This record gives sequence, C-alpha cells and structure tokens, in this order.
Amino acid sequence: MCSALSNLGATDRYVWESTPDYVPPHIQELPEKQGFSLAKIIKFDGIVAKGVLGFILGEFFYGLKRIRLGKTRFQKTADLGIAEIIKVVNQWHRLEDFEYLFKPWTSFPRPRVADTWQTDREFGQARIAGINPAFLRKCRPEDLSVEGKFPVTDALVGDLLGGTTLATKLENNQLYLLDFSILSDILTPELEDQLGKYAVAPLCLLQVDSQGKLMPLAIRLKQDESSQDLSVNPIFTPSSDPQAWLTAKVAVSSAEIAYQGIVSHLLNTHLVVETFGVCTYRQFSPDHLIFQLLQPHFFNTFAINEMARGIFLGHDGFFDETGALGYTGSNELLCRAYTGKGNNYVGDPYLFYRTALPYDLAARDVNDLPHYHYRDDAVMVWNAIQTYVSEIVGLVYAGAEEMAGDRQLQSWIQELISPDFGRIQGLLPPEKAEQLSGLLTDRDDLVAILTTIIFTATAQHSAVNFGQYEYAAWVPNMPFAMYQPFDDLLQQKPEPVELVQRLPNRLQTIKQMILVKALSMPVPHSSPSLLTMANPFKDAKARRVFQTFQDVNLHAIESKIAQRNAESDTPYIRLLPSNIAQSIAI
Repeated sequence: MCSALSNLGATDRYVWESTPDYVPPHIQELPEKQGFSLAKIIKFDGIVAKGVLGFILGEFFYGLKRIRLGKTRFQKTADLGIAEIIKVVNQWHRLEDFEYLFKPWTSFPRPRVADTWQTDREFGQARIAGINPAFLRKCRPEDLSVEGKFPVTDALVGDLLGGTTLATKLENNQLYLLDFSILSDILTPELEDQLGKYAVAPLCLLQVDSQGKLMPLAIRLKQDESSQDLSVNPIFTPSSDPQAWLTAKVAVSSAEIAYQGIVSHLLNTHLVVETFGVCTYRQFSPDHLIFQLLQPHFFNTFAINEMARGIFLGHDGFFDETGALGYTGSNELLCRAYTGKGNNYVGDPYLFYRTALPYDLAARDVNDLPHYHYRDDAVMVWNAIQTYVSEIVGLVYAGAEEMAGDRQLQSWIQELISPDFGRIQGLLPPEKAEQLSGLLTDRDDLVAILTTIIFTATAQHSAVNFGQYEYAAWVPNMPFAMYQPFDDLLQQKPEPVELVQRLPNRLQTIKQMILVKALSMPVPHSSPSLLTMANPFKDAKARRVFQTFQDVNLHAIESKIAQRNAESDTPYIRLLPSNIAQSIAI
C-alpha cells in the first residue's frame, strides 16, 4: 500500500518560490499538465467577452434612452460629444439605473437579491447564507460594554427588541456580532483620498427575532473605544434615518466582501491549500494512498492561484483597481490575517488547526443560531469526509509503528511546518504539537489534518466562492468599494450623501460584475463535483471506500439537503454535494 520511494523528480518540477513572510509560500513555476484545459479557457474567456459585449450594448441602449428623453445633450462639439458619452458611461443617476445591466442583450441574469437587498431580513440572511457564512459569532456581554467600542444599550434599541432586553437576549443566545476590527486604520486618510475609495471597520449587532430570523439591530462604522460620544461616532439602528441606515448596511456588506476576497477566500482556501499541494507532490509518490487521496483536491489549484497572483494581488490588479483597499491595503490585510501583525495592529495569526470546522463552530459559538444551514450542511459533509479519510488511513497504517516508519509521511509533515518551506503554523493544536518536533504517530491527528485539507479545498471554498454572482452582481448590495467619505454620516449632517453617489461608477460596476460572473463559474465547468469526481484509487479496497463515500454517504446528504430546501423559505444550496467542486479550480 505504501511505497518506500519518494516522488522522484517531483522536487525538481515543484519548486518553492521565495516569498515574503506575510504570504503563504507557493510554487515557483506552473508545472507541465497543471494548467487549464483549452475548454475551460474558452469557457472562462467567453464569460468575460460576453460580459464586455453586454456592457457595451447596455450602455448604448441606455445612452439612446437618455438622448431620447433629452437628458443628454451633445453641446461640446469640439470632441464630437465624446466628453458627454464618457460622462454617461461613468455616472449613475439613480439606483434603478442598475437595472439596465440586466436586460436580455447584456447576458447578465438578474440576481435574486436585486428584489430584496434593501430589506433587513435579506441583510440578516446574507450573513449566514452568503459569501462569508463562517464569520458571524455569538455576542458576549463585554462586546456591548458602555465603556467599550460598541456601547449598545436598551435605551438605544429597546423598542426593537420585541418587549425584552439586551441582557435577556444575551442570556437566550439571541445576539450575534460581526466585528471587522482587522480592517481598522488599514488605510490612512491621505491614502484614501488618493485612491478615492473609503474603507470602514464596522461593528454590526444582529438579533434573532420572535420568528427565528436573524435581523440587524445596530451598526457602528468606526471602531474607537476613546469616543463614547454618539454624536461623533454614532450607532445606527433600523430607527435611524432610512437613507443613513441603508448606507450603514451597505458599508458593512462592502467591508465583508473586502474581507471575504482577501481572507475567507484567497488566504484561507486558495493560498493555504496550494502550500499543502506543493508539499504533497514533492514528498509523496503517486502510488502512495495518501497522495491518491489528496491529489484530486489540488486539480487546477496551482493554475488558478498563479492567475490570482498576477491579476488580483499585483499593482493595477483587480484588488488595486476595484477593491476598497487598493494594492497597499489588500496586502496589509493579507499580512494581518496571516501573521497576526501589521501597521498598528496585533491580532490572531493564521493557525491551521483553528480552521477545522468543529473548532471554528465552537470558537464562534453558533450552535444555537436557528436556520443556519451552512453550519448544518457543513457538519454533514465534514463527517462524511472524516469517515472516508479515516478508512483510507486505516488501510495505510495499522498503528503508530507504521506511521513512524513511513519516510514520505514524515518528510511531508516536516516540510509543511518548515520555516524554509511550507511555514504552516498550528498544524496541530498545542496539546498535540509535541509530535511535530519528532514523528507524527497518531492516526487520529493525521485524519484531522487530511480532513481539514479536503474540506477546505472542497466544501469551504465552494461555500465562499460560488455565491459571488448572486450577492455581488447587484452592485448596490455588495460593492467592492465605496467612493465617498463617511463624514456626513459620522457627523450626522442633515443631508447625507445619496447612496448611489458612494457606489462604483459604471465602468467599475461592470468590472465587478464580470469578475464575480467568471469566478462563480459552477461545476462541472470549473471542475467535477464531489458527486462526479473520478475514483482516485488503484487499490481495490481503497476504491470501495471511495465508492461508499460518494455513492452512499454523499448521496444521502444530497437528498437530506434537497428535502430541507424544498420545505424551507430560505433554501441553501452551496453545500449540496452536487454543487461542491472537487478542488479550488476557479
């Protein structure tokens, strides 16, 4: 079952790139046969091309309508009207104007959220079923301290609590919190003005209402413990001015997609999984069952990450051009999330064991949150993967002695944690970490590592990736950036800036729409699903284990989720096994 030979030659093909300490290490050059297929390239480029063509057509018909209504006059004859045309292309006049991007000739299907995005119920539901479903945590009493950074009181929100109090809500596990402190002071005011984009680090308190629905209760845009004066740093509630409340909610959504893009999505799935992929190709031979177990879940990951580093993270990349944080802020956020350190920032670094689903759910204390379908579906998928992995590991290792004697396994572990190579921190929790200074000999610990890798590369990536079009294609719901400062809201000026004036212009909007359309390319176009991926094993016993995993366990989960969704007014489809990609391939 377990070859004594290493993957000869792989260390020459899979070479580590020298990277700064604030990003996970990655491969130096894309190896042969690790690139995209021609069919996938054509599909991806076709989505982009249709989006650009649709935008041009949409703008043409929109411009014609404005000319017909007399709202556009070509008075600047010296440039043949080009100045007026550019002005129309770049400027939104009303939120309703976004509808012009979802006509039959644009190729953009109108997202469901376009009908409900302004409602508090949609906002609350998006926090647990949207593109960042594993961020919300239970609120603690100290979070609402009157001396702290979020002094929410009964006097402020009492009439919104349905006849009860904050203390009672806390006791009954009915208050939850979004805390984007990692975004605090990530850009200087000077850099914000230079970029023309303005980031906030909001706090958002949500309550479970009498119908079991998660609803926003209070939002503060600026985290500042030194400012208890609500006239300087106000807390917005559903009782606030409707325009101010809507703008505060959109600011939270904008902060969330900034965090999701860099941390939940790019760092916690794409970049970390690549590190495990490189080590796996370098240290395991193809006939090793652990290699065969993991290898399908690295399909196209090196290729999509190479594209991400070139197109998204670099100067003039998507994060620089369209993201709220620009190049400097995006890399600062990546550094903060990975190392726990940054400019005037100290937080928690990335630790692998903390990303395991059971640990994450316990740390966020969300087991009492009703209608949290991400949690329920993720637990089922996690358990199925864990059973599958445990049975494969049992075929390879009878016990500690066999694990200790497997040079490939031990070399894999040591390269993963090496400060010169994989740099994975917290591969095992502290109480287990003594094995990392010697030999990994506990089968349960190996199962935990492998389960977390596979779950991250499949279910977790699918949860944070494939809903991007649904939530962010209607740009007012989740803009990549806000283009006006928030002084008017923070100072509670009588006439705040209209929300439409804060949103990306028409060109930035189409960039966002095309990007989320391409990144939401579903299975099977991006990769096979867990239900359709090929059996990766040659050994007969291992093949039967996989068949049980796929044909019995995953199909049972598929049926259970489908039945639940059919009876629910808030169906959640991201973790249907038929929708879970086998790898990070888009």
